[in-house]
Amino acid sequence: MHAHPLIQTLMFVGLVGAALPLFWGQCRTLEVWVAHLAMVVVMATMFIPGGSAGWVSVVAGCVLLALAMWVTSDIADRSTALPCAADLTAMSLILVFVSPAMASADAVPRSDDDYQTSFHDHHVAGGATTITSWLGPLVLMCWAGIVLFPLFARRREPTGRHANITAASGILMLTGMVPMAA
Repeated sequence: MHAHPLIQTLMFVGLVGAALPLFWGQCRTLEVWVAHLAMVVVMATMFIPGGSAGWVSVVAGCVLLALAMWVTSDIADRSTALPCAADLTAMSLILVFVSPAMASADAVPRSDDDYQTSFHDHHVAGGATTITSWLGPLVLMCWAGIVLFPLFARRREPTGRHANITAASGILMLTGMVPMAA
């Protein structure tokens, strides 16, 4: 678990964002309800010491990706399924390819001090660019675009409660995943 209060706050914001649709009645289908519950569990595991360890991140990411495919398998309600699938996919990409535990070459989880030292050395010394250095911010930017597009695409029409809850949930989850993608 990360000891820095700002990181813990961001992760808690993500946890609230994942749970928001569960409490506001947005989950109209069983698939979306299960997907948001899984996102809550994944966000909660980040608070457990070793919860973002290499194998845990990979398993959680694979489960979230499988849920994204399950949510979109029967897309009768696109307004709920597609944003949920985008959230699931972005979280799974960050967990599998970008999480700090997976950033080392041997994929062995390291302590926060080792991570900060190698992170600092990488950026100060101009170390070689790896996929983990640019994929995290790229996934976050794309995720933000997907979350915010419905709000800005309909400027003339007022957004409904459902769209606002979906956007708020996505923005809060995105905020909660920033420590994992950094």
